[in-house]
Amino acid sequence: MAMISKPAVARMLALALCGSVALGCNRPKIGHPAGEIQVDIESSPTSTDPRFATDAISSRINELVFESLVKIGPDGQFVNDLAQSYERPDPKTLIFHLRHGVRFSDGRKLTARDIKFTYDSILDPDSMSPKRAGMKELASISAPDDYTIVMTTRHPYAPALEMAMQGIVPAGAPLPAAAMSAGPVGSGPFRMLSYKRDESVELARNPFHPAPPEAPGAILFKVVPDPTVRALELAEGQCDLSENNIEASVLPWLADHPELRVSNTPGTTYKYLMFNFRDPSLRDLRVRRAIAYAIDRQAIVTSVLHGTARVATGMLSPENWAYYGEVTDYGYDPAAACRLLDQAGYPARHDGMRNLRFEYKTTPEGARLAEVLQAMLKRVGITLNVRILEWATFYGDIQRGSFQLASLQWVGIDDPNFYYMTFDSSMTPPGMNRGYYSNPKMDALVRTGERTLDLAARRQIYQQVQMLAASDLPYVSLWWVDTVAVMNRSLSGFAPYPNGSLRSLADLTIARPGAIEEAARR
Repeated sequence: MAMISKPAVARMLALALCGSVALGCNRPKIGHPAGEIQVDIESSPTSTDPRFATDAISSRINELVFESLVKIGPDGQFVNDLAQSYERPDPKTLIFHLRHGVRFSDGRKLTARDIKFTYDSILDPDSMSPKRAGMKELASISAPDDYTIVMTTRHPYAPALEMAMQGIVPAGAPLPAAAMSAGPVGSGPFRMLSYKRDESVELARNPFHPAPPEAPGAILFKVVPDPTVRALELAEGQCDLSENNIEASVLPWLADHPELRVSNTPGTTYKYLMFNFRDPSLRDLRVRRAIAYAIDRQAIVTSVLHGTARVATGMLSPENWAYYGEVTDYGYDPAAACRLLDQAGYPARHDGMRNLRFEYKTTPEGARLAEVLQAMLKRVGITLNVRILEWATFYGDIQRGSFQLASLQWVGIDDPNFYYMTFDSSMTPPGMNRGYYSNPKMDALVRTGERTLDLAARRQIYQQVQMLAASDLPYVSLWWVDTVAVMNRSLSGFAPYPNGSLRSLADLTIARPGAIEEAARR
């Protein structure tokens, strides 16, 4: 695929601006209230309640509103949040000692009672929370006093601290009553003012949470599905920041704007191709391997993503303590793909195609990748019909396991126990094993891994897990996405997280007049 020159990109964007009915060349620039910044997102959060949010956009917004016992720091390690400290007196017990003086944004004090209520509401089967499956190891949670939480697990459970990352709501907070309503109050740096599905989410500062000097008082998360419009809003100064949702071909053009800066750092977000194992053809390992060999991942990273990703060997990136890269590799090899398809009983017809036809579901955001995969699979005789759905419908189908092929990404994989969550045969929908993958050897490995506390022993177990995943192919690993942020130079203090978290928006400051020109000169 040919690279697009900067002048060509500029012309394309100018034409898009002048030819768009939605925008219009004479559209007046819409201003923001003083102290408010705009962050463009590609779709609406699916839930504003942290007890129900499972998608990346919901999680990124919610972690600005809700605090948890612990959180993941920029280096991927656990750090205290609501907890002032914690201890593990035995393999099945965690004791958290809470910070004093924490208040929800409506002024109520946060105590251990609120934390216990949050977890109890998730564990209640009547709540239908999708988070319940991830807490099946939690045997009990108690609050012996206002500032102590005791969690007990059913077995020795290595990733127990991950359960302590749940956003906390006030005791008595009702379950979500309307899809378009703002969620409950939290104790995080911001409070939610409004939620307009497919339009915007507006946050304002929590008056009971300390903020840095010259910090923005509000954040408008604007839903902008079209990547070209997102780029134009950055160039016009309408949008102040977009992260991981600007097309790579446009980044050089945006970098030429003196009022903008582009940050590109290695990321841990994992992009993958998922199979549905209820399809007889896809249960055949030879077909899955043929599809893997037919995809030129390096070409996509180089030409489509313009180098803003790294070809992946598995879920865990090289930055993870359990990463193991000596696994089966599927370099681009269409001849090998054709041999495997012949062996599987799908010979090529006179027109070069085979009796293999799959439906690939995606969103408008993923349409370009869908076309690339469609063309690559056609080279080995596989027909890929692309079905483009709006995000809510697409995500609902994926959660139900209603698909044949789909490409998604996992954001924020920190503990290798994520292999259990996605590949154990007990975690089929409503769990996260959405492709209905089942392998007794994988089950045995991931179940042993989650109950092994010794770090060296866990590392050995997950080496075997990564080798088996690469060989058995429940997913085709595509790439690890870089964290790419485009922001106005008037903003300072934004630190990109490898997992794409937007938590450092809470630490932003808006530069004094004249500072933008100084930053541009530097």
